[in-house]
Amino acid sequence: MQRAWIMAALAAGTTLFAQTPAPAPAPSAPVAPSIEKLGKDGRAMWLVPVDAPGFDQLKPTQRKLAYYLYRAALAGDDIGYLQNHPKALDIKHLLEGVWSKKDALDEATRDGLGEYLKLVWANHGNYSHTHATKFVPANLTYEQLKKAVQIATKKGAKFQVKGGGLAALAHLKPYIFDPKVDPIQVNQVPGQDPIATSANGLYDKGLTLASIQALPAATQAQLNVRFAKRGKKAVAQPFKVGSVYGEQLASVVYWLEKAQPYVENELTQVTMPDGTVKTRFEANPDQKEALQDLIDFLKSGDEATFKKHSIAWLKTKSTVDYLNGFYEVYKDPRSVIGAYEANVSYKADSSVIDKLSQNASYFEAKMPWDAKWKRDKITPPVASVVNVLMETGDGGPISPAAYNLPNYADLRKEFGSKNVVLLNVEGASRAATADTSIKASYRPEDQELMRKDSALARQWVVYMHEVIGHGSGQPDASLAGADPATKIGPTYSALEECRADCVALYQFPDSKLEEIGAVTAADHADAYKAMLLQYLTGQLMANGLIEGDTIHEAHFRGRQLVLNYLVDNQKGVQVDAQDGHYFVEITDAAKAREGVGEVLDKLQTLKAMGDQAGAEAFFGQYGTKVNKAWHDDAKARLEAMQLPQEKAFVFPKLVPVVEENDGRQILKDVKVETGESFENQMLRVEAWGKSRDLDPDAAKK
Repeated sequence: MQRAWIMAALAAGTTLFAQTPAPAPAPSAPVAPSIEKLGKDGRAMWLVPVDAPGFDQLKPTQRKLAYYLYRAALAGDDIGYLQNHPKALDIKHLLEGVWSKKDALDEATRDGLGEYLKLVWANHGNYSHTHATKFVPANLTYEQLKKAVQIATKKGAKFQVKGGGLAALAHLKPYIFDPKVDPIQVNQVPGQDPIATSANGLYDKGLTLASIQALPAATQAQLNVRFAKRGKKAVAQPFKVGSVYGEQLASVVYWLEKAQPYVENELTQVTMPDGTVKTRFEANPDQKEALQDLIDFLKSGDEATFKKHSIAWLKTKSTVDYLNGFYEVYKDPRSVIGAYEANVSYKADSSVIDKLSQNASYFEAKMPWDAKWKRDKITPPVASVVNVLMETGDGGPISPAAYNLPNYADLRKEFGSKNVVLLNVEGASRAATADTSIKASYRPEDQELMRKDSALARQWVVYMHEVIGHGSGQPDASLAGADPATKIGPTYSALEECRADCVALYQFPDSKLEEIGAVTAADHADAYKAMLLQYLTGQLMANGLIEGDTIHEAHFRGRQLVLNYLVDNQKGVQVDAQDGHYFVEITDAAKAREGVGEVLDKLQTLKAMGDQAGAEAFFGQYGTKVNKAWHDDAKARLEAMQLPQEKAFVFPKLVPVVEENDGRQILKDVKVETGESFENQMLRVEAWGKSRDLDPDAAKK
């Protein structure tokens, strides 16, 4: 639930934020990378390359640590498909089997199959990662795919799916081609059963919300389980080696154990037996403990061990960092079960975001809600800007702009949180859209302002959302330690994302931002207006990305609520028709901030009290419905701008330098390569994820 998504700015056609944080001037436009574009007019998805600046400057042991963590991330990727839909991995394997003989196919079939397969790879199945709605092949018919399966079979294709080629296709046909079969991956519309109407792999068919609510409360609240149907009852099945996802998790553990000897060293004062104190290099104790706890968790499935890992991970101060486990709950209609994701990254310059982190208590004291819900003491959250080397599962190749973990409310209160901004992903995304004209999104009189300040504005929405947003506030004493997420249920993800956004929109005008070097005093008012325009216009345009009349994705629901609340309550914001199009106008920035404060107060009250009915009513009124007029206009304008509905990323390839020593393979070093195609990346994720060879490419030769 703790993410900031790139699509927030994409819909408005604005740039994201600068690669080097600076208040002014706005960064010059970078050179756009070579981008592959999918779908009609290239709008379904852009596949954007990501660089790895400075990787070769890491210490050799750090590069080796990164490589083993990289392999662990690849090993778990299939879990993303298994969680997204019961048939998603079978669909992927069927398509990959056919694709292995692509040269034998006619051009039209090859193009249609390739486009659909790339979308399946990017989304870990055939549901939009952003909108949770099903997509079907745009340029591939069942007859074409059937013929392609026959050709591939004759050419000796291997299908990693039950029944082989044609039998598997017959079974999977409705899941691939019929948009009415399992149309919504995650349905959180109030009044509808979220379990029975959602098409993901976390619950067996035939289960209902009542089935889950009949279980003990502790079972309902588990992070790392799926629910099987046994007779008329729901049974929790843990994610662990030897159980659900056991094959993948065993490989993850294998590579994590390989990483352990390369834990980073740090200078430590050690007291010797004779009482003298010496300084020497010792393994980073927090990083060492975090890795061991993670391994133990994946073997045992004991969530308490994952919480231990989360604490050690949070305390770790290192150059190389990672995720590998079950974190965000967007894919669960109850907002409880964690989706698998993994990444590996290395640190970039974090000086500006560190200053924001050090002032977390200052901003907490200035929140607009009741004092009893303000935290008396805030451990400054860890703030980190990184370059990411690989993201898998729920983390990529469609990537967040940033994330904030751990999600456990009790851990956040006692130990704080870590806020991570993915610098190279943001830089690549910004470069990809740098040439997009602002003319189509903003009123003529606002365009110069947006050219000047939109990058800075977006940067600080993300920073403040993650660093001082999610970790703010506390539950009411009446909850007696109960987690508000459990009390509020499906609406919680949208509420929490909206709350963190509103913290940024409310707090940015504070003069403290000038003190820490985020913005100059002369530009502060302009930057705030640009922030409001960018955020609200982004959501206005996002209406054009949504199919149907209901918004399902948590971030979009939150932003829709803010936009509608400010407009409907005349809080300094209007959506005006001008020259046949709709535009956001900020008539009074101070009044808009007042309105944001009202929303923020309401959201914190709902969260603090665990008020499920109130949360559903608030989002039902302002955040759930697509505005038809905005949708039609924005869709046409987005088509004219030829902006993509999604972006996925082509990450750097880590290449092992391997030597033989007495019949054993030794990892001598790791190099980085860029320029790989998205197709080759995803085929490599599949092959390397299942291999335990140190250099799978060499083993294949």
